[in-house]
Amino acid sequence: MKTYIIAGFAGSGKSEFAVNLALSLNEGQDSRTTIADLDTINPYFRSREKTEQLRAAGIDIFGGALGNNTGQDVPHLDYGFVSRISAGERVIVDLAGGTGGTGGTGALASVYSRLQNYEFLAVLNLYRPETSTAAKILCFINKLNATSRVSLTGFVNNSHMLRETTPQHILDSQDVILSVCEATGLPLRYTMLSRPIYEQISTQISSDEVLIFNHLQLRESWQ
Repeated sequence: MKTYIIAGFAGSGKSEFAVNLALSLNEGQDSRTTIADLDTINPYFRSREKTEQLRAAGIDIFGGALGNNTGQDVPHLDYGFVSRISAGERVIVDLAGGTGGTGGTGALASVYSRLQNYEFLAVLNLYRPETSTAAKILCFINKLNATSRVSLTGFVNNSHMLRETTPQHILDSQDVILSVCEATGLPLRYTMLSRPIYEQISTQISSDEVLIFNHLQLRESWQ
């Protein structure tokens, strides 16, 4: 089974992607999927906040060492997920979004020697200032590769303006990310977008795979 390492700036939708990826991978599978939430920086919109719902869907989650209490802001991690990586199980490692988008990469030191089959994905939102241009994305990539000891393997286009997102937002951001793909030789692995937008531009999406959601997992309807 593969280990998925997910990185991105705060506001990129990194954890939203991690949760939706877990739900997608877990569909119709006999083997379990585990999320390791390594975010000790931002106590909001973390994958561990949905522990109960995820476990109901057959997904295990490791987060705070003192339990996955909502809003808990304690910098202690539960490293039980490391044994699952060692056992070759499917694990999604959700890094922190702070410290220049590379938060939590230091935690990879504990699993570095155990990684065999993995994807290291940078989640990009072109409508955040830190990754709004190809040059800024390339700078971000260099930081990730320098701090993580594992090399990036691909990109995720999760460009959005929350509920104001339009099809053109997706297509414009895709053009920029594809230019980065050409410069780095890395693929655009995923595009994540809502079902109504997907139905309008499905034939124009250039990523290897598409994650379609009907509603946001980590935001309540009023947020």
